[in-house]
Amino acid sequence: MIRSLSLENYRGFRCFDLHDLGQLNLIVGTNNSGKTSVLEALYILESPGEFGPIRSTLSRRGEDFEESDLNRVVWQIDVRRLFHGHELAIGSRISLGAETNRGHDQFTAIITEPTPDSQGVQPQLFETFDSAVESDIPSQAAALGLRWQNALTGTDFSAVARLTPRGGIPSEALRTMMRGAEVQRVPIRFITASSLSPETVIQLFEEVVLTPDEDFVVEALRIIEPSIERIATSGIERRRAFPSRSASIRGGLLVRCKGIRDRIPIGSMGDGIWRLLGLALALARTKGGVLLVDEIDTGLHYSVMENMWQLVNQTAKKHQIQVFATTHSRDCYESLAVVCRDSVSSEGSEVTIQRLERGKSRSTAYSEQEIMAAAERGMEVR
Repeated sequence: MIRSLSLENYRGFRCFDLHDLGQLNLIVGTNNSGKTSVLEALYILESPGEFGPIRSTLSRRGEDFEESDLNRVVWQIDVRRLFHGHELAIGSRISLGAETNRGHDQFTAIITEPTPDSQGVQPQLFETFDSAVESDIPSQAAALGLRWQNALTGTDFSAVARLTPRGGIPSEALRTMMRGAEVQRVPIRFITASSLSPETVIQLFEEVVLTPDEDFVVEALRIIEPSIERIATSGIERRRAFPSRSASIRGGLLVRCKGIRDRIPIGSMGDGIWRLLGLALALARTKGGVLLVDEIDTGLHYSVMENMWQLVNQTAKKHQIQVFATTHSRDCYESLAVVCRDSVSSEGSEVTIQRLERGKSRSTAYSEQEIMAAAERGMEVR
């Protein structure tokens, strides 16, 4: 269980701390206050040796580019965007740290001079580099060094990749780095504001079909549509016939509802059903891990939010999942107050709201009792 999180020189945060974290944490704040950045930092920190979170974080924000090289187009991720102020001076450093029940987790990214072989695992990189040495943005070659230290798994994994003159890492280098990563990890999943992709939803559903988790997923969808009886995939033939189309639409799954003869494509049932489907599948497949949900209330009417929070809270407790979610909605956090009434504990708050404010170096943490009081008095905590 993560109890506190510290961010240094990461995106919009020069230095920032979240504290008094619980099992279920709702992050609130104005636009561009860094809510999504906190989720992305957790995703990177708790994925030791995994470069996918870094790549997806940058690509999702459009922080990548293409460049012609020897008559071919090379795709690169723009790692400058991870650094506060977008500075790539030798010695520039990002530090993400978490205090947990099992010890301290740490992620460090640093701009350094390249070694003769700067594409792969470099176990000694951070032991030999003097981070006090700084210079202007390098006109010569530079490299990005990464290091994860994870208390639960005993991971201490380092890698380094040479940067291009524009401050990018080519896709080929990323694939090379990923092949070198054989690190034990706890389950972690990120649901973006646009929900899980159709491919991921189908993959997760096929993992739970004919197990008790399938019943759990169906029950979750009944929060919105009580008549749903079953879910099934529409068959691999459709996905093979239209691979590019299937990748961009909510297809591949069918729903049978009581009293309706025809099977219904799940994409025709609205945003709320799709959001709950992704949330339920993620909960079912993240047991003992960390679930990150950006704008958790996306597509959900205020009337179902209390049941949604009950689903998330009860499942998180049952399967030891720590949840971090964001919202802009007052209805969302007021519905969370109802959950707090049922789960309030004298031993410490396991449901928290963390408010982020620009210009402040520390979140404002609300305990279960404070969340209930704010909701009852109509106080604004966003």
